[in-house]
Amino acid sequence: MRHYQTWAYLNSEGRQVWGDVFPDGKVPIQSIISLPASLEGIDAVQSIYLVDWKELTSQQQEAVLDKLSKKSGASKTQLLKDILKVGLPLRERYTEGCGTSRLELF
Repeated sequence: MRHYQTWAYLNSEGRQVWGDVFPDGKVPIQSIISLPASLEGIDAVQSIYLVDWKELTSQQQEAVLDKLSKKSGASKTQLLKDILKVGLPLRERYTEGCGTSRLELF
């Protein structure tokens, strides 16, 4: 099991969507503070966490790109460019809490 500095725990809905990529239910995130975001295809502003892309294994990165490519129809190359430019959002509604081992946040 990998030990991230900051993570979000997936809830049951989040595990249905992302449990195959994150079997332990822990997703590395950049900050425990959620951000407001307008996601493509959704009218309402959503609360999101930004996934810490560099903390994912290459298998997890590939699985995320596969899943998003199938869902959106966009190429994995374009998705990766977007992720590296603006980040990978994780909807707060898919989580049931966060944790961190970064003491400076306390």
